[in-house]
Amino acid sequence: MEQAIPIEECAKQRLQVLVYAFTLFTKNLMEEGVDREKVKRASDKVWTIMGGLAAEQMKPLFGESITIASLEQVGAIAEQVHGIEVKRETSESGIRTEFIECPWQKATTELNVPKDWRFCATGHVAFTETLFKGLNPKSSYKLTKAMPDGDQICEGITSV
Repeated sequence: MEQAIPIEECAKQRLQVLVYAFTLFTKNLMEEGVDREKVKRASDKVWTIMGGLAAEQMKPLFGESITIASLEQVGAIAEQVHGIEVKRETSESGIRTEFIECPWQKATTELNVPKDWRFCATGHVAFTETLFKGLNPKSSYKLTKAMPDGDQICEGITSV
C-alpha cells in the first residue's frame, strides 16, 4: 500500500493530536472541578515516566559516558520529537537552551487554558530532569524562564 502522506507529515500530525488531546483532557478535568494540584501531580508523573522511558531508549545509543555534548544531542532529539524550536549555547560546564516555539504553549493558548492550569513547564522539567538523570545521574536541569509565567521564551539550564 502506498503511503498517503509523507512520514514527516504523519509524525507532525500525530504530535499535534497528542498535544491537543492531552491539553483538552487537562482542560476538561479543570472544567469538571478536579483539584488542580492533583491534576498537576498526575501530569508530572506522566512526564517523569516518559523521561525515564526516553532515557532507556537512548542509553544504548550514547553508552555509559554521558557528557554535556551527549546531553546536547539527547536534548536535540527530544526537541525534534516534541516539535520544539530552540536556540542553544553550549560550554564545557553546561547548556543554556531557549525554547522559542513550543506546540504545548501554542495549544494551551489556542484552547484558552487558564495560565495556572498550563502544566507544560512542570511537565517539561519532569521529563527532561528524568531523561538527563537517567543518562547521567550527576546532571541537573532547571527551567529559569517559562512562557506560561509570561516570559517570551522558556529557558532551560543543564549542567553536569
